[in-house]
Amino acid sequence: MNKAKFIFNQALMISTSILFCMGVRTAILFFTKGIDMAGWEWYVPLSIVIVGFLCAPVSLLLLYDDQAKSAWTMRLRICLHCLLVFGIVSLSGYLFHWYSDLAGFLVVALIYIIIYVFVWIATTWILKADEKKINDAIDQIRDEE
Repeated sequence: MNKAKFIFNQALMISTSILFCMGVRTAILFFTKGIDMAGWEWYVPLSIVIVGFLCAPVSLLLLYDDQAKSAWTMRLRICLHCLLVFGIVSLSGYLFHWYSDLAGFLVVALIYIIIYVFVWIATTWILKADEKKINDAIDQIRDEE
């Protein structure tokens, strides 16, 4: 997968996941507590897209590497990636008023964990599918020769 496609896929998955989770959170609050949060500020959807595009380059810089790295180095990169992306989401959540108190921050942190796991699974699946397509194409070329 080329780098532009990687960034776009990451940003799209992150933004869509944040939007979905915030929608679920809003629906739960509305039906359980009667809190009317269905009317978001005008900038909230745009802030979600911005956060998606801020998190994607971090993934590209820390995780997308053509050179083989040791398992320890990769684990360190994954931990650093998780912390940096969490920092971006936390700071963005504060700046864009996704939460206003500790309870709201904890909900955002829980949503972050869910999205982080989802994006890891989806990215791994996409990369394996691309690898399979490449291997199938190579096998076809070998068969023709």
